[in-house]
Amino acid sequence: MQIHTLPAMTGWRWVTGGFRLLRRQPVALLALTFLNLVLLSVSSVVPLIGPMLPMVLSPVLAVGLMHGMRCADGGGMPTPWMLFEGFRVAGGRAWKPLLLLGVLNAAATLGALALAALADGGTLLELAAGPAPPDAAPPVGDSLVMAVLVFLLAYTPVQIAFWYAPLFVAWHGIGVGKALFFSYIAVLRNLRAFVVYSAGWFALALIVSLAIQALVVALQGSALLLSWVISPLSLIALAALYCSFWPTYRDAVAAPGQELEPEPLEP
Repeated sequence: MQIHTLPAMTGWRWVTGGFRLLRRQPVALLALTFLNLVLLSVSSVVPLIGPMLPMVLSPVLAVGLMHGMRCADGGGMPTPWMLFEGFRVAGGRAWKPLLLLGVLNAAATLGALALAALADGGTLLELAAGPAPPDAAPPVGDSLVMAVLVFLLAYTPVQIAFWYAPLFVAWHGIGVGKALFFSYIAVLRNLRAFVVYSAGWFALALIVSLAIQALVVALQGSALLLSWVISPLSLIALAALYCSFWPTYRDAVAAPGQELEPEPLEP
């Protein structure tokens, strides 16, 4: 495995590359994205562990998503069953360390939310735990903003360490600790590209948010029609975001012309 250092504008190419990849196999990749959402949503209603279960499952499902993206990038046809590739890769031995990554991610997220609770008394933690009652007042105020900033400062290093870790575990046979370390190094070596990548998606999210607000005004009084418009747009945007994850790995980790077949997992 070799990590490449890429120029800053590669980050924008990753953003646009997500939409280009989605255009190759739109129906298949949208179906893969939708199935991933369904599985995460269903897992979230499991008693007691529901709020944390989606984070625990995310690494193993992320491997399946990237397997589908890799297939589409190579000219193949992704199938919904590819989402479960994380349970089969490396002779079926990768899913346990992938779930361990998920547990660590959930624990780190809880830790970051606990730090944020010091700033707002736990409001952000309550929002993360689930939707507020319909009659609850919307949370506002400087304390909530401060809590979000604290959470981002605490969780961003965690996200860096987890960015490539699932693929390093599944496709390169690296142990969990090494995968987290190498992921951190890989992202830091391409920090400028990731800053541009994050800024690009933030700008697009802002544009989409403004467009949705304009639609809400234009279609006021027609909730059904509004849902028919917003739901597909949201799914397309999310699928493009998932698709853009793939080139961040392909360009930074995989050498040109390298055949990306999963390697045996370390015993």
